[in-house]
Amino acid sequence: MSTTSSSTTRRRARTTAGIATLAAAAGAATLVLAAPASAQATSVSVTPGPGGRIGTTCTYDVTAPVTGPNTVRFKDNGVPIGGGPIAVSGGVATVKWTPTTPGQHTITAQQGTGNGPIRSTSVQVGQGMNFGSICLVF
Repeated sequence: MSTTSSSTTRRRARTTAGIATLAAAAGAATLVLAAPASAQATSVSVTPGPGGRIGTTCTYDVTAPVTGPNTVRFKDNGVPIGGGPIAVSGGVATVKWTPTTPGQHTITAQQGTGNGPIRSTSVQVGQGMNFGSICLVF
């Protein structure tokens, strides 16, 4: 084999290796750019009963729209609601909440393993009387 042909072969091999490296780097950059942002709850809300009030012994939906499929942890004044992480369905996590004490309650939602932002809302809870199909709040 001549020297010219040998150096042409080496040059082609280096060019092919360089193209493969460039393609791999471009692919990795695409994966990083396509990766979703950290999943998080965007807000949290409590759906009050008729009359717009919330009372003890009555059950309410606490809802958090989210940006990812991870579970959500809800808390009432720092105490977990729902017995553990709540599954996400249709971009929303919902848990049933029955307040046991009247007064100001801070309800929080945090998606994922505990490193995302915490969303919160404050609600005033009155003394409630649950009659099954109706809840009176005083």
